[in-house]
Amino acid sequence: MQSEFVSNLLEWVTAHPGWMSVVIFTTAMTESLTILGVIVPGALIMFSLGALIGLGHVEFWSAFWWSALGAMVGDAASFWIGRVFHQSIRRVWPFTKHPEMIARSEEFFRKHGGKGVLFGRFFGPVRGTIPTVAGMMDMSWRHFMIANVVSALLWAPAYLIPGMMFGASLDIASQVAGRLVVLILIVAALLWLTTWLVTHAARLFQAHATEWLRRFSVWSQGRRFIGPISASLLDPSQGELRGLMTLAVLLLGGLVLLSLSLSAAGQQLPSGLDQSLYHFFQELRTPWVDTLMVFSAELGDYPVTLPVSLVVFGWLIWKRHHSAAWHWLAALCFGMATNLLFRWLLPVSSPVEIAQGMQGNSFPSSHATFSTLVFGFLAVLIARELPLARRWIAYLAAAFLIVSIAFARLYLGIHWLTDTLAGLCLGLLWVTVLGVAYNRHPKAAIQWHRLLIYGAITLLLTDLLHFWSSYDSDLQRYQPQTTQQVLEREQWWTAGWQELPQQRLDFQGHHRQDLVLQWAAHRQELEARLYAAGWQAAPGLSLRGILLWLNPQVELRDLPVLPQIHDGREAAFTLVYYDNPPDTRWVLRFWDTDTHLRENDLPIWVGSLSRQKRESRMRLFTFAIDDPQSHIPTDLLAPAWRDLQVRAVNGTQPQERITLIAD
Repeated sequence: MQSEFVSNLLEWVTAHPGWMSVVIFTTAMTESLTILGVIVPGALIMFSLGALIGLGHVEFWSAFWWSALGAMVGDAASFWIGRVFHQSIRRVWPFTKHPEMIARSEEFFRKHGGKGVLFGRFFGPVRGTIPTVAGMMDMSWRHFMIANVVSALLWAPAYLIPGMMFGASLDIASQVAGRLVVLILIVAALLWLTTWLVTHAARLFQAHATEWLRRFSVWSQGRRFIGPISASLLDPSQGELRGLMTLAVLLLGGLVLLSLSLSAAGQQLPSGLDQSLYHFFQELRTPWVDTLMVFSAELGDYPVTLPVSLVVFGWLIWKRHHSAAWHWLAALCFGMATNLLFRWLLPVSSPVEIAQGMQGNSFPSSHATFSTLVFGFLAVLIARELPLARRWIAYLAAAFLIVSIAFARLYLGIHWLTDTLAGLCLGLLWVTVLGVAYNRHPKAAIQWHRLLIYGAITLLLTDLLHFWSSYDSDLQRYQPQTTQQVLEREQWWTAGWQELPQQRLDFQGHHRQDLVLQWAAHRQELEARLYAAGWQAAPGLSLRGILLWLNPQVELRDLPVLPQIHDGREAAFTLVYYDNPPDTRWVLRFWDTDTHLRENDLPIWVGSLSRQKRESRMRLFTFAIDDPQSHIPTDLLAPAWRDLQVRAVNGTQPQERITLIAD
């Protein structure tokens, strides 16, 4: 239902450009109004509009002029409101509840003067109120409108172009595989959610942490058990060692009891959700993303995190930051203790171990716990030395590393979701306890720039070395298992061909393209026959080819052929054939079916054939795209299979013809 709704919406957008212009103008104007602009998520809306432009559903220049005009009108209206109502604006919601919004814009305007109107459109905290404040402070209409027009003309492309690039990338990804689009959207949503959670949590904690901790300290005083622990952690005059050790024992003991309770209650791991998510990610697997995910997953491997831990610990000892060093040691020891404890207590095999018929210990994920402890507490050490308003940057950088490692291991099927979440929560809980204790006690300032440089260099070098030495073995270990099939030649020729894929399979089994060929031959012989018939190697993706997408005059012959995915695998080889004149080309792709003929051990290849044409988008991009309406000439491949046995059969889909070729 959702995909049908989105499809209908895109059709409406394309078919009603006039109404779309009204929507664009109204949105840009509303986003610029003094009160509504605080509520309307203008950046998100403009980004989405840019994505529609990149997908080819909205014309760029129309969207540019209407959004710029809407922004000009909205800011002009806000400026007029400020000039007419002046200080009475402060008595209107939401400024009555949040007076700092006006105060922040006033400070910004005093600091930058008339240029504040120009810059303020791009500065989030004052975006919705700076025109009103300019009117309240009696800026002249002439100076305001000059800044208003210039900033609107710059603002529209600044907010549209990122969305256009995102939309164009989705369009390209959809030609490769629908699963790639799904993966891009998941990663984008995960990064946005991580950013939102970290920034809001940091602001909330910074605003209320002191009061919360004071109230907890007052509440815990005089209580027999919690009082000494609270005083040890929160009272700067007392050492925190006793409280940390007690909490560590209690935390581990509580987890042990929880694990025993789950086992006694018959709760089996992995759960149904774990297995469903595992199969979901296995359907998203694509070869190029696998490489990136292996690199990300290896950031959390012990050959990477242990050297980083030792370098940070050694640097702290060398600089005589002994308190920070033993807090760091407490973080590492807790991670090792949880790993050893649960390895003995609750054996749960990971997906990789189950596929290989092995027993293992994956709950909770020791990689998730240890990476959270290492990168999380490193962020605590660095953030303590930063101004309060910028500490969220250190936490966000650590969160991106931790989430990237966790997501990569889920994607590759190394851990179950339950393992990963348990490891993340366990590590985050201990980092929070350590961070509170460390920040509540006086410590000498750390040269955080050098700590960051040494840690980052060690992380990069060790991961590159680990990636270089272990990539092939790791990728092989994490690959989905495939089964080889052997058929008799006569069996395949008569009916066995129906067991082989007849459409290119995409995400969740969706069919994307007919596989019109089944060819039994060794690859060298197959390629030699096609080259002799006039086919040639397809231009692959390269930096030069990607840059040529930005050239509106580029010839089709120079444009790269995008790879395509069938059942999670890239085509084994791709060839092209140019028409005369060369304004179109035919693209032939072959995939190995993991099926062999018993006679001569010949592999069977399935192939797709499509016609491509050159298409310009927004007079900014030029792509080679498939023409779904093309008809395959009957003699296009005939020279390649001359003197071979050929049979045309009807596939399972209407009007689908499959050609079988063999010696």
